[in-house]
Amino acid sequence: MLLVYTQQNSPRLHYILNLFIGELMGIPFTLTHNREEFKSYSGAKLNYSESPIENEPFIYAEKLLFEKGIEDQQFGFTEWVGQKAFYATHPKYVIPFDVFAASFYLVSRYEEYLPHLRDAHDRYNETESLAYTRGFLQKPLINIWAKNLREVLLSYFPSLPFTPSKYRYISTVDIDNAYAYLEKGFMRTIGAYGRSLVNLDFQQVIERTKVLLRMAHDPYDTYDLMLDLHKRYKVNAIYFFLLGEYGENDKNVSVDSRTFQSLIQSLADYAETGIHPSYGSNNQQGRLQKEVQILSRILKREVKKKPSAFS
Repeated sequence: MLLVYTQQNSPRLHYILNLFIGELMGIPFTLTHNREEFKSYSGAKLNYSESPIENEPFIYAEKLLFEKGIEDQQFGFTEWVGQKAFYATHPKYVIPFDVFAASFYLVSRYEEYLPHLRDAHDRYNETESLAYTRGFLQKPLINIWAKNLREVLLSYFPSLPFTPSKYRYISTVDIDNAYAYLEKGFMRTIGAYGRSLVNLDFQQVIERTKVLLRMAHDPYDTYDLMLDLHKRYKVNAIYFFLLGEYGENDKNVSVDSRTFQSLIQSLADYAETGIHPSYGSNNQQGRLQKEVQILSRILKREVKKKPSAFS
C-alpha cells in the first residue's frame, strides 16, 4: 500500500490519483493529510504537497488540482527521463514537475475549455493543442510518466506491490452506413443512379442494380464475416451504430428500416452495441439522448431477425 500525503482534498485530485496511481501504475494507495502519520509510516509513501518532509519521494503540488473553474494556465517546461514535461517545478527534485497536474491537464482536455479557434466543423483543432505545439501529439505521454514514476517509487521501496498492465484487444466497429445500396429509399436510390450516370460510372450502376435485384451481395454487408472472425479468434467486439437523422453529414440508413433494426438486434445477440453520435448531436439539445432512446427501443422491439452466421 502506498501512502500519499497531501495538504488538502479536491475532486480533481481524487480523480487523477485514482487514474494515475490506481489504474495506470497499478498500485493500491490511500491518502492522508496528517503530517505526523505520514512521517511515522514505515511503508511506501509519496509526498504531494508544497514542501518535502524528510527524504521521501516528493512532487511539488501546483494549484491546478485544487482550483475550481477554468483558468488560463501558466507553466514551465522541462524534460524527465527523456520525455517532455510541463508544470516544471525544480530540477533538484527527483520528479521535477507536477506530474499529476500535467496529467489532469491532458486527460481532462483542459485546454479545450479555454478560448480557442475551431475548425470548419466546429471542432477543437489539434494544431491549437499543447501536445501538437510541443511535439508529443503521437506519444502516450501520461502512460510513459506513470511507468517512470513507478520505477522511481520501486527504487525507494523495492517491495512495493503493483499490478502489471495487461494488454487487451477489443474490436470496435463504427457503422455509419449499414449498406452501400440497400435500404436507401426510392428518392435516394434514384438520385444515386443519376449521380452515377452523370459521372459515367456505369460499373456502379450495374453493381447497384444487381444488389437491388438480389443478384449480388451488398458490398457493405460483411457482418456475418465479422461475427465469424470475432468468434473464431475469441475477440470481444463493440458495434457502434449511427442513428441520427439523415442530413448533409449523416448518410446512414433510416432507423425505421426493419432490415436495419434486424441487423442491430442480430449483432447485439453476439456483441456489445452502442451509438455512434451523429454530426449534430454535440450542439443540438436532446439529439444525443434521442439517439440513445432509439437504440434502446430497437433492442427491445420484436422484429424479424435476419439470419446470421451463428443461426
